[in-house]
Amino acid sequence: MDSPYHLERTLRSGQCFRWTVTSDGARGVVDGTVARVRQHPVGLRIDWDGPTGSRARLLRHLGADQPLAAIEAALAQDGVLRRLLPKTSGIALMRQAPWECLVSYVISAFNNIPKIQMSVRHLARRFGEPIPIRTDAAGGTHRHLARGAGADGDAWTFPSPERLAETGLDALRGCALGYRAPYVRSLARRVADGQVDLDAMARLRFDEARALLLDLPGVGEKVADCVLLFALGYHEAFPVDVWVQRAVERWYFGSRAQTPRAIRAWARDRFGALAGYAQQHLFAGARLHGRWPA
Repeated sequence: MDSPYHLERTLRSGQCFRWTVTSDGARGVVDGTVARVRQHPVGLRIDWDGPTGSRARLLRHLGADQPLAAIEAALAQDGVLRRLLPKTSGIALMRQAPWECLVSYVISAFNNIPKIQMSVRHLARRFGEPIPIRTDAAGGTHRHLARGAGADGDAWTFPSPERLAETGLDALRGCALGYRAPYVRSLARRVADGQVDLDAMARLRFDEARALLLDLPGVGEKVADCVLLFALGYHEAFPVDVWVQRAVERWYFGSRAQTPRAIRAWARDRFGALAGYAQQHLFAGARLHGRWPA
């Protein structure tokens, strides 16, 4: 069964903030290396200087290794999702680096996507490392370091916990973090000194990992669920923002108000291990398409 994977829908679904999508494909940074990806009828065309044998890592990051045809067939058993899928099919769940994902979503609180992207880009440019990238040049390619005015901000690594742990709050606020700056520095210090092991969280039970995340500065219910879903591989997580809450209330509860906690419990009971996939289709249906099922 062919995969319905859709690169643009996945990258524009609000999961990740450092991929740039254009009519010519998409460009992002994975494992400290610039990746260029285009979708073709027979699959993805990848231009990436990652380590030998690491193509699978990039596909995993993009969610392109998932059995989406089977997943969407299961989701289509739900009447609302069955009506949405013709418009949202192909959205996969990305598997991002936990540190970058955590900081990005702490920045995302009470924020919009363009401002989140700007802040993450500023952090990378000011405190990350420039990445050697390839550019077209007179019949071939050459390599250069992405430094200086006009260079693409995505050509920097995401700053390490150690780098941000030693950064002053004024410098962090200069990246448009606002009141979130102390949270980011505090998180960096906890990760840098070993108090928090994000990779180890992925080996815990869902409720254990969620409790540890909620104990971190700047991490609320939605941020924790986003990190669980988009970085740690807990596909039963169901982040509830205003769009998802509105969609669930209207499409499933006859526009009766529900609390985010009640919606999360309802989603895990209704969709089980596919709750995170359902969340993405509901988000896309409400936020990106603005079309409500009849």
